[in-house]
Amino acid sequence: MTLTLDDLQAHYPDTPKGMSDAEWHARIDLAATYRLTHFYGWTSVVYNHITLRVPGTDTFLINAFGVRYDEITASNLLLIDLDGNQIDQKSGWPVNKAGYLIHSAVHRARPNDLHCVMHTHETYSQTMAALNVEVVPMVQEACQLYERIGYHEFEGIVLDASEQERLVAALGTDKHTLVLKNHGLLTAGPSAAWAFIRHQHFIRNAEIQLRAMASGGEISKLSPEVMRHTRHQFEGGDAQGGAAVRHPEWPAFLRLLDSIDPGWKS
Repeated sequence: MTLTLDDLQAHYPDTPKGMSDAEWHARIDLAATYRLTHFYGWTSVVYNHITLRVPGTDTFLINAFGVRYDEITASNLLLIDLDGNQIDQKSGWPVNKAGYLIHSAVHRARPNDLHCVMHTHETYSQTMAALNVEVVPMVQEACQLYERIGYHEFEGIVLDASEQERLVAALGTDKHTLVLKNHGLLTAGPSAAWAFIRHQHFIRNAEIQLRAMASGGEISKLSPEVMRHTRHQFEGGDAQGGAAVRHPEWPAFLRLLDSIDPGWKS
């Protein structure tokens, strides 16, 4: 059965007693993002983190530190506030401090547009982060990253709260992607779908850019005008084309997860 994005909420499992629909639907979306990250091989066992704000609140969901991404379900995600306090103390699992510091900084600084924040140590993006080169959109999909990427210098494991202001400064007010130098990749968006698909496009572009650089061939460069126009199309500014549908692939991703293990929604 093919579902549109608008149909998804009607097909979520019933909301558990004592929990709001907003939190339960956020849990399902975030659990899907973790499972997809595992499916694509972007995980570092139990490290890294993806967070999603519960709509209408100053709380967000995060993985329990020590749980593998393929073990994450909607119900075992942790709910914390912007100060790092666990709302439900019954889990017994801790929160990764670096994860809290990175993600809470973004959630606090961009409460109106970046509700999902995704950070991985995926190989191609880490390779780009280890090079002193600018990320250049190489193909159509990557144009949505044009003028939307910031860079943050490595300062060690993010355990010092003072680094938050520099992360926020690197992100600015109009960027949704950060290259964490010598570290990894961060993408964010208004939903789990936006954050995940931006991550996917960055990684694919990183692989293509690295292969093109290694080939020694002359790189076909896109003009700023064309990249900006294409980004505008991806951001929904053009009524024509599939991009304005806003991620019709997301329901397909969820069907993929259901075919592997429908327990992710439990």
